[in-house]
Amino acid sequence: ERFQLAKFVSHGTIDAIKGSTEDGVRLGGSRKRVAILFADIRGYTAFSESREPEIVVDVLNHYFAHQGGAVSRHNGDIDKFVGDQLMAIFQGAEMSADAVRCAQEIQDIMEASAKEHPDWELDIGIGIDVGDVVVGAMGSPDRMDYTVLGDHVNLAARLCSAAAPKETMISDAVYLETKDFRDFGFAPLEPISVKGKSNPILVYAAEVLKSDAEAPQTAAGE
Repeated sequence: ERFQLAKFVSHGTIDAIKGSTEDGVRLGGSRKRVAILFADIRGYTAFSESREPEIVVDVLNHYFAHQGGAVSRHNGDIDKFVGDQLMAIFQGAEMSADAVRCAQEIQDIMEASAKEHPDWELDIGIGIDVGDVVVGAMGSPDRMDYTVLGDHVNLAARLCSAAAPKETMISDAVYLETKDFRDFGFAPLEPISVKGKSNPILVYAAEVLKSDAEAPQTAAGE
């Protein structure tokens, strides 16, 4: 039962429980610098309205399983699933780069699935920000959630909402931490206005550039 229950909570939650006292996990949090990734499936509402609920759940779990694998491979931790949206947290020296690489793998997963299932007509938009957040147990003594809160979480969610289908939109803070990675590509986007910010936010579309070996092969003469 403990093994199965561990699948329903984040690694941060498990670590908090392991480090708790005899009185249990205490409410409250601490400040940490993390990168936050939100990934939202586009076209999901129309898809769900035209399919049986069981099919919708199977398709959603198909995507979440692959997205979860990508998060794990790039040193991230799934914070939660909300509807058709995933939220993941990255920590460590290359947290921003890990988040961008994870986003690229998720985009590649969506592209491959679209070729295999063109009738699904689903894409994904991703938003990434990095900065100080509060990490800890939030809620009541009887029902709590171990998560992250703060302005950078809100901004990552808004970047995700603003991202076009197939696009990974990153903040200026993420760009500054990853702009020197030679395998990354960036395109400046029109600054966006977000709630709570007096000035427009600088944003970029980010991708991980494929090597010649990874690039799609073209026919001779093309």
